[in-house]
Amino acid sequence: MREKTRFSVDKSKCIGCGKCVNVCSGMVLELNKSGYPQMKEFERFGWRGCWRCQHCLAVCPEGAISIFGKKPEDSLLPPPPEMGEYMERLVANRRSCRRFLDKNVEPEIITGILTAMMAAPTGGNAQNVEYTVIDDKERVREIRQIAYAKMEADAKRHIYTHSFSDFYYGKMKESENTVRKGDLLFCGAPHLFIAHERCVGKWAEDSKTNCHIAAAYFELLCNAHGLGTTIMSYSAEVLNELAPEAREMLGIPADHYTGLIIGFGYPEIKYARGVQKERKGKIHRWNEAH
Repeated sequence: MREKTRFSVDKSKCIGCGKCVNVCSGMVLELNKSGYPQMKEFERFGWRGCWRCQHCLAVCPEGAISIFGKKPEDSLLPPPPEMGEYMERLVANRRSCRRFLDKNVEPEIITGILTAMMAAPTGGNAQNVEYTVIDDKERVREIRQIAYAKMEADAKRHIYTHSFSDFYYGKMKESENTVRKGDLLFCGAPHLFIAHERCVGKWAEDSKTNCHIAAAYFELLCNAHGLGTTIMSYSAEVLNELAPEAREMLGIPADHYTGLIIGFGYPEIKYARGVQKERKGKIHRWNEAH
């Protein structure tokens, strides 16, 4: 199996520091008698061999290691330390956007975000999460029309998704007059993002977690580009429980978990500052004071 990794070392650059060996999750790297890293033979990718994490390529201070045909000079460099403050601002200023401009986001922005999403973490580095993106507002409108009509028809018969009732649906309908711009289902978002993964067997809960992590990464990346986002669990329920024909339009396999949908696009209303939330009693830090 090791041949499939295409692991290679540029001996003119390697200094034999052994960092690649010390970060190898699969423990399949070792230094040979000459002091250069080499890959051991292994049974298969994952727990019984290489995790395909590329940590060896990333950690090498001299850029001497290539793997899977990836060259170190093609990797993005780490962000500068001051990016920590900007990340704090980003987290404090992200919020649910429920009013969007009726326009598509430039394709190159979406492509850039999805390229970065290739590095989103997954349990065991399995990388089985798939991303479905509807990046044209007219296609979103088609899906919405089908799902919304079914949702409304069922509501008249007091039929809702598992988490809703007359009260909650009534409140959502009321919000269409103000915050949701006439669309309680997708909030008028011109684009949709869905992280989904086959969810069966003993790893089912891991699959759900992988999808939630991907959704969080995608949302932060969107906000970093000045886009508005809203994380929608109710919309996912509608497509899963009330309007499967709308879900089928997305081409997502029936055995894939789809617990969250992210609507995204240019926000209609821009905010001037972040909020100041407090969670006293919910943050537990153990230090010498204890």
